[in-house]
Amino acid sequence: MLQDIYFQYKNACMMLFRREGDEVTYRGSAFLVHPEGYLLTAAHLITGKYELMAVPVEETDGFTEVHTETVAPIRLEIRQIDRERDLALLKFTEEIDITMPDHILGLPEEVPIGNSVACLGFPFGFYGIYNQLIKQAVICSKIISGNETRIFLFDAMVHDGNRGGPLINLYDGRIIGVVGGRFEPQELMPKHLKRVEAPIRTDISYAVSVDHAAALIKQEGLTVV
Repeated sequence: MLQDIYFQYKNACMMLFRREGDEVTYRGSAFLVHPEGYLLTAAHLITGKYELMAVPVEETDGFTEVHTETVAPIRLEIRQIDRERDLALLKFTEEIDITMPDHILGLPEEVPIGNSVACLGFPFGFYGIYNQLIKQAVICSKIISGNETRIFLFDAMVHDGNRGGPLINLYDGRIIGVVGGRFEPQELMPKHLKRVEAPIRTDISYAVSVDHAAALIKQEGLTVV
């Protein structure tokens, strides 16, 4: 099952870079969400005015090189961004031939706690290691933040390079969330407890429910696929 998920989404999940002058910096992961060249990622990866680029995974039938000497970046533009929900909708600036299945977005409200999921991304991109990695996990909680954002918590520690990648329901192979990173409970602490110093590092990660992203897609006048 995990193998099927990987082959279904490996080409859709891409590396996200930014370029400022001659400097190119890895930012995280992004993934195709619409055949007209739209991608989703986490909004907190986009922090300034610079050129964004996506780099697809290199096709291979076996082991891949740890370091990639050359890449083929494709320019992106920001089309919709929701800082409050931490989501961004990007689009290729040139026409790309894209073939993708219908109905890739799932129904997050129907995913039960204990459900198996997978996250896909490029966890070690900040270290110049551009290998795609898939990781299996279990939904361990579903919460609503103070700003009414629906969030999945899952029992896998994702690295920074995974941020912006898809969280996929293993039951039906559909995307249910956008990976935000490692869960830090102090970020959601009530205000009256903010003075309490209780830093904690968990092995739990979180993803923003993809139904919030559906709203951005509709704002573009597109049909959710």
